[in-house]
Amino acid sequence: MPRWLRVIRGMLGTGLTFAVGVGSVGLLLGIVALALGAASPSDFGMVGKLSVIAFLVGVGFSGALAITAHGRTFEKISLRYVSALGAGGGLLYYLFIGFMNGFSRWSPLNAIGNLLILTLLGGGSAAATLLVARKAAAVLKPGDEFPSLAEGMNEEIGREPRRLK
Repeated sequence: MPRWLRVIRGMLGTGLTFAVGVGSVGLLLGIVALALGAASPSDFGMVGKLSVIAFLVGVGFSGALAITAHGRTFEKISLRYVSALGAGGGLLYYLFIGFMNGFSRWSPLNAIGNLLILTLLGGGSAAATLLVARKAAAVLKPGDEFPSLAEGMNEEIGREPRRLK
């Protein structure tokens, strides 16, 4: 597979990782808030919106990381650098929303809250993604590809599956 396709696949995978992580944390916090009576079921729509935002921030973060950390292994990339890059992605998204009419509609408290949420989600998601990637890199040897779904032993029949050519 050409490098540019692997980069695009990685960017989409990172975006999905950000979206699932943020969605999971948001869902857990929403369930706790619902149990405490501080939220209503209609507030769970915000979790979906945050997941979409996290996907976009994750794709942007991954693209920036692919450009700036080209050729370095996960162990050589500092966690602080990746967290700052993710927080920068969240900040850029905040500015984008702000200049697209957000600043005129937000109260100062909402503007500060949105800034904190987006930068913290970006930085935290980036740090978590690097830690997961380091764990995956420890399992794989350099040059190994992830196994596809067709590889491995077919446990139902007890024989190797047919290979597609």
